[in-house]
Amino acid sequence: MTPPDVPRDGDADRFGVAFPGQGNKRPAMVRALHTHRAHPLVDAFLRAHGEDPEALDLNDTTVAQPATYALGVAAAQAAFGPEPAVPLVVGHSLGELTAVACSGMIDVWDGYRLAVRRGEVSRDHGLPGAMLAVMGARGTAIEWLRRTVVARTGGVLEVAGYNGVRQTVLSGDPRAVEAALEVAGETELLAEILPIGGSFHSPLMAGALPAWRAEVASVPFRRGRSRYVSTADAAEHHDPEEIRELLVRALLLPVRWTDAVRAVRDAGFHTLYDAGPGTTLAKLGRREGVLRFASLPEAGTDGEDPGEPAPRPAPDTALEALT
Repeated sequence: MTPPDVPRDGDADRFGVAFPGQGNKRPAMVRALHTHRAHPLVDAFLRAHGEDPEALDLNDTTVAQPATYALGVAAAQAAFGPEPAVPLVVGHSLGELTAVACSGMIDVWDGYRLAVRRGEVSRDHGLPGAMLAVMGARGTAIEWLRRTVVARTGGVLEVAGYNGVRQTVLSGDPRAVEAALEVAGETELLAEILPIGGSFHSPLMAGALPAWRAEVASVPFRRGRSRYVSTADAAEHHDPEEIRELLVRALLLPVRWTDAVRAVRDAGFHTLYDAGPGTTLAKLGRREGVLRFASLPEAGTDGEDPGEPAPRPAPDTALEALT
């Protein structure tokens, strides 16, 4: 199935689907859980965590990660069928796992089991930790902030995600992240601590690698139906074993979202659809202007027109930051 607003010409197959990570807006998550509650994966999630979506603690990584995975698969299957024939997939952080499953590289139920375990190992090894979104700075400004904090605190603070030219996410120990908020204020940078407890995509996650590697190794991988661009190295991959290893390393490596989007463009694709839940990736992408971004109708949006360009915003908010 082709989304209705993809150009109906010889270039109609030059679109992809993007899957978000943890950190989507709660109303969109709850709406999507209601929308897709009959989907087998979403039903399994709700049976495990509580039948009422309104009562879920979606800041808990052991809840948010399997929920985000299940909802991404449900939205893609609602739009494109039980075995989505999507030309290209790309995922942000946890969304890499959803992308792999929706491309057919792994069974969707194996992917759900991995999403559950990923949430658990992230909780077990990412705490104590914290994350910070910095808006309106990049390159030297971010590195100056980071090094200043490390010099003051002796702690760990690393770039966890390059979400765009206007937003970078930092991750580390709580003291370093609090200091980063102070340094950002001193240098007139807008920053906000994310409502996500953990030091994801930082060296502090190294203790999770053995358990996570064993889990990923237990799942059969095969060649998928879709082209796959990793946000761990912003490159296209086809070999299942390479992709398996990237899923492992992505737990520590920063999310190179901006570079991955450019790689999608350079491969000749013109549109990425945000599978949701919510419209976070679509908003981030439209602000960059590299590709056309829209949201799938099944993504649990906040009532906005998913095909309309985002207005030029005031600085990004942390609620639109993904990890």
